[in-house]
Amino acid sequence: MDLGRLKYLYRQYQVQALTDDERSEWESIVQEFSYDEALQELLDSDWQQAKTNRNTGSSESLAQQRIYEYIVNQNQLRRSGIKIRKWIPYAAAAIVVFFIGFFLLYNEEVKKSQPDTPVAILPGGNRATLVLADGRSIDLSESQSGIVLGRELTYGDGSLVLGKESISGIQQLTMKIPKGGTYRVTLPDGTKVWLNAESILKYPSRFEGFQRCVNLSGEAYFEVAKDNKRPFRVTTAGQDLEVLGTQFNITAYDSESAIKTTLVEGSVRVTNLKAGVDNTLKPGQQSIITGRNTDIKKVSTQQFSAWKDGFFIFEGTPFPEVLEQLARWYDIQIEYRKKPTKTFSGKMKRNARLESVLDFFKGSGIQFRLERRRLIIE
Repeated sequence: MDLGRLKYLYRQYQVQALTDDERSEWESIVQEFSYDEALQELLDSDWQQAKTNRNTGSSESLAQQRIYEYIVNQNQLRRSGIKIRKWIPYAAAAIVVFFIGFFLLYNEEVKKSQPDTPVAILPGGNRATLVLADGRSIDLSESQSGIVLGRELTYGDGSLVLGKESISGIQQLTMKIPKGGTYRVTLPDGTKVWLNAESILKYPSRFEGFQRCVNLSGEAYFEVAKDNKRPFRVTTAGQDLEVLGTQFNITAYDSESAIKTTLVEGSVRVTNLKAGVDNTLKPGQQSIITGRNTDIKKVSTQQFSAWKDGFFIFEGTPFPEVLEQLARWYDIQIEYRKKPTKTFSGKMKRNARLESVLDFFKGSGIQFRLERRRLIIE
């Protein structure tokens, strides 16, 4: 018997709105349940649990308590040897009807009264969508970690992404990474790009001309293939970056005011588009563009590239920045009752459950609680 159908019939019975066919179905159910010894045994344990809940202050209506007491009394009569079944047209039917009503109402009330069950929040994984020039969206395989764009569009293991279909001509492609996702794309020139959660990369299916240009929103680590004749350009909102061959990380989320470029090796020229000012970075330097202002500082590059290797590394990182990274990777919301001013240092694997990561924060003086997918900072 489908639970939805049972609920429907019971409610129709309550308001005396059963059709003739529905009444026959309802009476058949009541009759069948009245003879079910297994159901009686199940009732015994359920009523005992209900009694425990009632004694501990669980919210039951007075009507539900009376139903409970009535059925318990009937079960006691059954155990004492009195044959209830000779009353099946009356007493047993009443018991079953009471039971069904109690069962449906009690369970719905318990669902409302119980707090949300804690949700085990798992880490992100290989998730991405590729949007073709004609608007088609392809959800890329989660069992793969990246795609390679050459004569054909393949996954890292050589299997085809589009089957026998090929990408003809020069098309603008878009790789979208959701919250809780990451993916890698190898561009037509051999440049490798690791994309972090909540990021978008736009790039052509083939580079032609004197430049190799891509557009980024979010965070990506670039390992640029060397080509002295064709500079590689990465454009973000507020910044333009030019390289010949190097490795660097860019953080340029629309939700954040600063654009951070961290150079691991080689050399890059960063242009603040609002101020029209160029700066050349050396390995181990980071540029921070905020509006028309550009700051250059020395940093530990591993802190800003570890995410592509499966780690969080924080070194005196402001807590709000730490929490933003967690929010993107674990696809949760951060709610501030009080914004923390402390910093955090530590190294953690990105494949751990969120609860394990939060254990690192205990003893930091930061008060927080997790309600389903909402992390509340108090």
